[in-house]
Amino acid sequence: MAVQFEETHKYLGKEPFMILLIAVVATDVFMALSYAMGWVTEMWEVLVLVAVTVIGLAIGFLLRVSIVIEDGDITVRFIRTLRYPQKRILDVKKGDIDILRDYSGWGHGTKVRYRTIAVPGIDSAVSVKLGGKEVLTITTERPDELYDLIYSLRRQD
Repeated sequence: MAVQFEETHKYLGKEPFMILLIAVVATDVFMALSYAMGWVTEMWEVLVLVAVTVIGLAIGFLLRVSIVIEDGDITVRFIRTLRYPQKRILDVKKGDIDILRDYSGWGHGTKVRYRTIAVPGIDSAVSVKLGGKEVLTITTERPDELYDLIYSLRRQD
């Protein structure tokens, strides 16, 4: 089993995570001041808010997107793992995420399922048309390399 392509990104970059951190800290400080001023009378409300914000920060810090092509099969890990066998790859396109999100209009009016895995801050994408009326769009920093590889793996029949 040889890995032909692998790319992993943190879902939130440094700047978006810092903005999230500042907003969460400001919310927690406001809640603590509200409790001190008597506007919020129950301590459990403060503790629940702080716990939820800490969990949100941990998720924001740990969340990653991973794209792996191994032996022709595409595996995408985000919140859950999605695997697409090579025999389902029909066609591929590359370009800007905004254009490719619906595979340039392919399948409008039909029951095509579009799945987009987009990392904030990355605008280049590769979109793969799969058998079973499904389109997978993935943002990547190496669109040419990913496109060439998937293009070589597509079905020829």
